[in-house]
Amino acid sequence: MWNNRTTTFATSFLAGLLVVTVAGAWTVEDRANDELPGRIIDIRHEGTRVAGFIYGEGQAKTYLSIYDSEGQRLSNPGLHPDGRTRGRFPHHRGLFIGWNQIRSDLGSDDLWHLRHDERMALEAIKKQEATPDGVTLELLVHWYSADRDDDLDGLLIAEHRTIQVSRPAGRTQVDQESRMVAQRDLRLRGDLQHAGVHFRADAGVDDEREHTRYLWDPADLPPGPGRVISDELRWVNFRFPLHGNWYSVTQLDPPENRSTELSWRDYGRFGFFFTDDLDKGETRTVRTRLLFDEMEAPGDDDDIRQRAVSDYEAMVN
Repeated sequence: MWNNRTTTFATSFLAGLLVVTVAGAWTVEDRANDELPGRIIDIRHEGTRVAGFIYGEGQAKTYLSIYDSEGQRLSNPGLHPDGRTRGRFPHHRGLFIGWNQIRSDLGSDDLWHLRHDERMALEAIKKQEATPDGVTLELLVHWYSADRDDDLDGLLIAEHRTIQVSRPAGRTQVDQESRMVAQRDLRLRGDLQHAGVHFRADAGVDDEREHTRYLWDPADLPPGPGRVISDELRWVNFRFPLHGNWYSVTQLDPPENRSTELSWRDYGRFGFFFTDDLDKGETRTVRTRLLFDEMEAPGDDDDIRQRAVSDYEAMVN
């Protein structure tokens, strides 16, 4: 359910090498970032930027940035072009993954805020592929402890991240799979506001908090103080105004993730949370799908819910 039809055009490895792959309307290029510190794997459809994988010098974490049909950024970059932090909670950036407590023989590390010399680093681009259906990236991302005084240089997790970007029926779809291989015995801990797979809308949404809206499934679950608790969570939808338009983003959470809580904030940061224990060499795979729609108005709740239910069923069946 996560794979599009593909034909290989090129493979890129990190070596200062500029590679552009092209397939019809889709292109993908690894290059210096024209908006932020570091580099971007630039994903475009018909010449307009749709998404970009952000990494490199000046970036403590790796993440996927999302844009609308006119190339306007929808997700939070966390930084200004000169590297200064931007907006509230600048550690929330685009589509990202992390835990604020990863316990190991090195102690407890915060791979969410990354305030104490922890870091996530792109080690290799295993695949960079454009097809008529979209773009696929296969990436190796290393998660490092702040304590690097050992033979592994503090390596906690070797994450094999696959990202697929497409535009079925004129809406942007992002499928992300994170296959995390423990490099030592680990305990993934924290709380729902600071762990899991999350999306953060652009910091400009912070000024529109009174207009933002959430829906989730199961529908009868009470919201609580920015949290929804259930073993049957399926999806969350967030609607927000930005750039003079309205946008809808739905995050689908497949049952194999075994999520237990949904975190949401009115400024546009949300995601699903779980804890886990991993022995050295053990693998934990987390998958998510994001669907982006552009609208002239906030939309009807029933229509949004019906479409999200259909999207979820299409993903799992």
